[in-house]
Amino acid sequence: MTRPAQPGPIRVGLIRGAFLNPFEMQTFERMQPEVAFEAYHIRINRFAVDGIKLPLRRMRCIDDLAARLSPRLGYYFDLALQATCGLDYYHFGLDKALARQQIAHTMETFNVFSYQALLAKRRHGTKLVVTVFENRPFAAERFAAKRRMKYQVLHGADLFIVPTPRAGECLVLEGADPARIRVIPTGIDLERFRPRPAPAGERARLNLFPGDFVFLSVAVLRWEKGVHEILQAFAKLVREQPSAPLRLVFAGRGPEQELLRTRSLQLGVADRVIFTRFPYERMHHAYNLADVCLLNSAPRKGWLEQFGFVLPEALASGVPVIATQSGSIPEVVGDAARLVPPADFLALHAAMRELWTNAQERRRLSAAGRARAEREYDAGKNSLRFREAYESVL
Repeated sequence: MTRPAQPGPIRVGLIRGAFLNPFEMQTFERMQPEVAFEAYHIRINRFAVDGIKLPLRRMRCIDDLAARLSPRLGYYFDLALQATCGLDYYHFGLDKALARQQIAHTMETFNVFSYQALLAKRRHGTKLVVTVFENRPFAAERFAAKRRMKYQVLHGADLFIVPTPRAGECLVLEGADPARIRVIPTGIDLERFRPRPAPAGERARLNLFPGDFVFLSVAVLRWEKGVHEILQAFAKLVREQPSAPLRLVFAGRGPEQELLRTRSLQLGVADRVIFTRFPYERMHHAYNLADVCLLNSAPRKGWLEQFGFVLPEALASGVPVIATQSGSIPEVVGDAARLVPPADFLALHAAMRELWTNAQERRRLSAAGRARAEREYDAGKNSLRFREAYESVL
């Protein structure tokens, strides 16, 4: 006999392990008060959670002690857990917390907290919804314990939500029921991310002058983000037009930063390259500073670019985008961006040169990007789609 629906808001436990973040949460915040969230995070969360407008609860995690003693020790402890029992990011007390929820909404089939939510479903009847960003078929199957958990979640979840069709196709190849897959992109705040003049204070902070043409990269400074090719393409452009007021802004930190600084000196463009960062509450200012935004991701073993929040943010801000034909990027930008092959600084240079010299094409891409963002990535509209998905499993 089916139990009648309980009155009041839908109760959802939101589990993201170490990846609870303010950019994904823009959509979930808009589902309140019709949905009553409790969002769980752990001590070693990789993003600041202070600005998230959801009820938060910090959980104890099996990785806490080792990671606190030493990041290196935490890394090897995490690897040992994956290889032996698959319990990396195991949340203590999660079963008890989920017993009070109607839905557990987790991330990725291979995370142990998704398996913990599946156990809560079996014990308490809590429905299981899994967001899947992973866009490589049969990912995270290196270790037997994690592989076993992954396939139990794959066959036991009530619903999968994927931000791109590619992620859904991966689930189908792995054996998921296509009827349990919904493509719903995570949305962004279109009022915050919109075309407008850059604040004078931000331009002054970065020593940008009127008339400067700014190429912007918003990414962690890692090899797979194509940051070296960005610098190389920029340097070639500057050598061709040494008097042009061209500037390159890297908005991010990462392990390649010092080498990029060294290379910028070697290439003679150090005075034109700016390294900075923007806290997320000011991230929209970064796009308003830019004339062109670059996401130059390249595949590496074990990773392809997934949803890439920088893409809808830049599109919504009306900034022309140059990105690579890698992972899910073509699905995210559609025909509203210029695409180039990954790891090809010459192709990137050609696209940068064209957009710098062609104001009409920049205006076309700006309008197309904003239109695509309004159509696909409106957090308000997409929050309704998420809520409908919750209602469908209840």
